[in-house]
Amino acid sequence: MLASEKIEVRHLMEDVLKGLNTEFKGYTERTSEKMAELGDRLVAIEQRRMGDDGAPHGTSKGETLSDFVMKSSNLKAMLDGSGKSCRIDLPPGMLSASKAAIVTDGQVLSPAMRIPGIVHNAMRMTRVRDLLPIGTTGQNMVEFTRENVFTNNAGPQYASPATENVTKPESGITFTLEEAPVRTLAHWIPVSRQVLADSQQMAGYLNNRLMHGLKVKEDLQILSGDGTGANLKGILATGQHVAAPSYVSGDTRLDTILRVFAALAEDELVPDGVLLHPQDWTAMQLTKDDNKQYLLGRPGSATAPSLWGVPIVASTAISEGTFCVGSFAMGAQVWDREQASVQISYEDGNNFVKNMATVLCEERLALTVYRPKAFRVGTF
Repeated sequence: MLASEKIEVRHLMEDVLKGLNTEFKGYTERTSEKMAELGDRLVAIEQRRMGDDGAPHGTSKGETLSDFVMKSSNLKAMLDGSGKSCRIDLPPGMLSASKAAIVTDGQVLSPAMRIPGIVHNAMRMTRVRDLLPIGTTGQNMVEFTRENVFTNNAGPQYASPATENVTKPESGITFTLEEAPVRTLAHWIPVSRQVLADSQQMAGYLNNRLMHGLKVKEDLQILSGDGTGANLKGILATGQHVAAPSYVSGDTRLDTILRVFAALAEDELVPDGVLLHPQDWTAMQLTKDDNKQYLLGRPGSATAPSLWGVPIVASTAISEGTFCVGSFAMGAQVWDREQASVQISYEDGNNFVKNMATVLCEERLALTVYRPKAFRVGTF
């Protein structure tokens, strides 16, 4: 072989060896990286699944899971270059303990469904105000002139035996000035600014709840306010109504109400409402004839509650066993000075420094009872 050929072969061998060294170095580096990753995973498993004796399940005391893998002959053979992969058979039970069942843990994995809004208690229907005409006033007192006594002596011009040049009959009327002061009905509740800002429904909820509470008290004031202090003088107060006819032995509730209708008619008044407690109205509805048929209509009928065409208003504003039959439109009137409203203030007391707000609901009104005879109140 020529010297030049020897030099070329030597250079070729050197290039081949350099390529093999580079490839082996890359393989070694990749293997080291894989082993480091494998070691990290084994350490993580080991930390999660330590036995009572401080060793992983399925290994001897003092031997870690990574120790068991690293002493494997198959792993050593791979590292020595006998293969690119190896199989390591772990002792029975070594990995079985690492399997954890996924079960429900409160609401961590499954968030609860939130129903929007706030569920409040059942609210009473406000009905008494609806029976009366409503007006407005710009003053703090409402006055009206009531006819007290009308002596009607109308008749023929006659003084026996003359029919002329004699004095005609004289009648008489007396009056009284009545007054109804405007009263304020109100209530309030404190609430933090954070709650109002963070709960979108809270402002609307408080508005509706406070307004309803005010209207419930308004019903009670219109009906049974006693006129003392700052109370309205309601329909059931002394001097604002007339007692219903006395109970007649053997009468039913229906008979009693019908007799009140007749008493109103005697005073030229037409009833337009009967205010009853729900239990009393139910007792009337339960009335049956001799054939066990309901007198006030079949249970499946959808007619508005009424007696002889007069609307029935069933409300807990009136006590059970008591009734009020009236010509409401002619007998009384509500006057609004300031209609019911809800206001929020951040400057009440020390609200500003406490981040609090005051939610206030109020109204101003007066009640005028024109004709006490228009209301007949009695008991069953």
